This record gives sequence, structure tokens and C-alpha cells, in this order.
Amino acid sequence: MDKTPLVGPDFIAGRELTEALERAGIPIAFAGWLNLRETFDWQLFIASPDVQTYGPTTIIRFVDTILAAMKSPLSLGTVRIVNTSNHFVNRIPDSFGTSEITSNPTRIVGLAFDDGDIVEGFVYKINKKAKASRSEPRANAAVLKRAKSLAA
Repeated sequence: MDKTPLVGPDFIAGRELTEALERAGIPIAFAGWLNLRETFDWQLFIASPDVQTYGPTTIIRFVDTILAAMKSPLSLGTVRIVNTSNHFVNRIPDSFGTSEITSNPTRIVGLAFDDGDIVEGFVYKINKKAKASRSEPRANAAVLKRAKSLAA
């Protein structure tokens, strides 16, 4: 099966979403596009300790609100919000031999794990020391304004 290419606008939108979530106070332990062998589709994986603390529904709704505020071309169909105990996502930083990536996206190719194989990926952020935020995220006017400004 042919793999679908990751197009520039999605790559940029993924970075913008990662930045918007961080500016809104969501701690990001992992953010990156992964093309998995099972689907051969690109998915933006975002792992946060807030998923465990405040529940996946709370964080998914928050992300959806930010996507809408940004008028992002991304949707929850291509964004996977996971907790930091997701073993698959935890193995990616270990394969780099680092606990932190914060600058330029890092390309990965051909990583095989028991629970999934990555054909290709681009990692925006790794921070294995990320801690849950002190309060549940709220999409107030200031948060939405910052999100809109990132996409402008």
C-alpha cells in the first residue's frame, strides 16, 4: 500500500496547534506527526499529563475548541490526544536517547515497537518531565485570542 505524504499545510498546522496548546497552559510531553504501518495515514499525536489529571474528554474538547478558534485545517479525526502513560508514545523519546526536543522538528523513519510500527514521523516536541497543569484548562477569551493570533 502506498503511504500518503504529509503535506506542508498540515505540517505547519500541527506545529501551530502544539504552540497554541502550550500557550494555553497545556503541558506537552510529546507532539509529532506519525505515519503508522497499520493505517499508512498521518496522525498528529499529542501526549499530555493533563489527559490523566483532567480526563480525556476535557482535553479533547479543549483541543477541539482551540482548533476551531484557529480555523485550523486539522480536525479531531487526524489529531490523537493521548496520556503520557501511552507506552507507544513513551518509547519514541527512548529511541532518540533523549528526554527533550524543543527546537527544530526531528524526522524519524522505521521504528518498530510491539504495539505499532512507525513508517515515518516528524517530532515537534518531547518533554518527558512535563507535569500536569495546576488547573483544568479553560477556553476563556484570552486563550482563544492567543490561539487565533497564532494562525493569522
